[in-house]
Amino acid sequence: MSQAAVDSQTLQELIAELRAYPDGSDLLLTAFYTAAYHYRRSTICTPFPNELLPPAPDTKDKDFPALQRALASIPPVQALLAGGGQEEAVLRRLPPTALGVLTWLLLHPARRRRFGLVSLGEMLRQLRQRAGGGRLGGGGGVIGAAVGEGGDGAGGVPMVWQVPAFAGHNTPTFVLRAHDGHAQEPFAHGAVAYHGTHLENLHSILHTGLQSGSGTRLQRTGANFGSGIYLSTNYDTAFSFCQPCPSWPLSRFGTKLRVLLVCEVDLDLVRQERGAEAAAAAAASSGAAPQGADGAAGGGGDPGPLVPGLPDTYLLVQRSDAVRVLFVAIYTDAAAALQLHGGAAAAAAGAGAGVGARRRAAGPLARVNWCTVMVVLYAGFLVGKALLAALKQHRY
Repeated sequence: MSQAAVDSQTLQELIAELRAYPDGSDLLLTAFYTAAYHYRRSTICTPFPNELLPPAPDTKDKDFPALQRALASIPPVQALLAGGGQEEAVLRRLPPTALGVLTWLLLHPARRRRFGLVSLGEMLRQLRQRAGGGRLGGGGGVIGAAVGEGGDGAGGVPMVWQVPAFAGHNTPTFVLRAHDGHAQEPFAHGAVAYHGTHLENLHSILHTGLQSGSGTRLQRTGANFGSGIYLSTNYDTAFSFCQPCPSWPLSRFGTKLRVLLVCEVDLDLVRQERGAEAAAAAAASSGAAPQGADGAAGGGGDPGPLVPGLPDTYLLVQRSDAVRVLFVAIYTDAAAALQLHGGAAAAAAGAGAGVGARRRAAGPLARVNWCTVMVVLYAGFLVGKALLAALKQHRY
């Protein structure tokens, strides 16, 4: 991709996007970088800029080395917003592929995602407002009906919400609001639910939504209650699935992060799913024609437990359109080492070389050297085997 391919108008749009959503741009870059460098990148790095980085000849593989080189040339968002009217000059100094990837990530018309930084208190205020203005109780309180209840069918039931009790390490360091999620009306019968995930999955989730990975190469945890998207109305339960992961070394959020998604679930769609499944199962056992979801649910009412044996605080959703991401909570396990102050503009001028040098020094996500780990484990196995043999010898 040549530099001429990104015209001045596109550069101005890119600058406006960076200015309006600097933290959201950092989030998208961090998620993309983490996915591109992760060992599962071939399955989780979706979407991929194939139009910029086509597969190598005679292969269908994504060109990850080219993508990694492009990402390694992108300086921190603070440096891109150097100020003094020099932002366009700073962007034009980027390598052409890096500028193309940045434009593709932030300005793609079909899936543009925007996130803005808010305080923890503001997130709770907005959730309370979205939940129907119910009275915000103390930690662990519940607004609205229980998850298994059918509601009154008149839209008067406030959204189900088990208010989290934040304490210590489970308190988010940063909270970003998903603007596209809040632009839509709340579900008629919804629930606030949480989804803990690994940082390397965030790129795909932000651009394609939560998808069921059960039974596929994307599955990382068990599926004890069947396939689907697992969420919990209990904050602490979801947080237990958030594992720290090395991230973009130049992110303002930090270099080792956990992420948790605060979502809104359409309980009506979930009940329809379960009603259709129950009808299909009944028809299969009796040999009768399958009944519609409404018939299985007793005229649109509650079909009973959403999933047999599923804990009350769990939600299992099949359809991705039944889940809407409202906030992304970020937990910092390692603070960002790079701090930019007034000299950001000067630093940005040589960002291509400087960033690449720092990143090479840190290594790709500073990953564990698995060869060393395997050697150590094998040596431990041999020592243990020798000790066992010595203990089994007869003593005279």
